[in-house]
Amino acid sequence: MKDKYYCFSYVHKKDKNKNGTFLCGSHAAKHFLKLLNHEGIPFFNPLSSEGTNHPGGEWGAGRRRNIRNWHPVAKELSDAINLLIIYWDVENLQGPLGKIKKEVEAKFYREPGYFSIKGINKMIGGKGEQKNNLSNILEELRKHNPTLREYTFDLINDILDKQNIPSNFV
Repeated sequence: MKDKYYCFSYVHKKDKNKNGTFLCGSHAAKHFLKLLNHEGIPFFNPLSSEGTNHPGGEWGAGRRRNIRNWHPVAKELSDAINLLIIYWDVENLQGPLGKIKKEVEAKFYREPGYFSIKGINKMIGGKGEQKNNLSNILEELRKHNPTLREYTFDLINDILDKQNIPSNFV
């Protein structure tokens, strides 16, 4: 996996408690989606100047674009979540991070709830002496990916500031 990957989530048909996620590169994902007869899903490309919000990222003749019209705060939160997944090298996305990611992607057209923003802020910050923020995370990611695009989280920072909560999105 170089600069394009897909994060699939699954739920067992008989036992709803058996669920999880898996990552795969674009070639394998396109083959998997073809087997499912599915047109495609959005992917996150941290190296591009803009997030790619359409399935597959490549368009042949006659294919329709499926661009999501993201709410600006939802887009910032989605970018932050995807950066955390890359930084933490998450292979099986579960728990609060997975739940918030699923909610943000399902309701990409509206502002995420305050508790989702606060939850991701807390996850970024870490615990105890392992305090962190997105600037540090981006700096660390750029050591191995110098072309990593620039990110801003001004809208989320404003929301947290209005609640007098220190932002870890800085």
